[in-house]
Amino acid sequence: MKIVAVTDPDTALAFRLAGIETYTLKENDDPGPILKGLSRDAETGLVLVTERLAKRAGEVFEQITEEKNIPLFIEIPDTKGPAKKRKRTVEKMAAILGR
Repeated sequence: MKIVAVTDPDTALAFRLAGIETYTLKENDDPGPILKGLSRDAETGLVLVTERLAKRAGEVFEQITEEKNIPLFIEIPDTKGPAKKRKRTVEKMAAILGR
């Protein structure tokens, strides 16, 4: 299974240097279609999504993370740091493990 990152251009650089497949979105791009496509990709096991893009995807991201166990979608901070008032990754992981 592969790891994929969905990030802004600045954050994408670090993942590309690490050899991780990266989808780069600009400030006004809608992450919803990419996230939906990745949720159906049988080869993808982990999708790292920056918190700000997850927030921008809104209901689409929430629906995918609640319905899907694989691939696992995890929010990560971008180069600007953690987003405020987002549910912490640890809380989401605990909820997934409790299923």
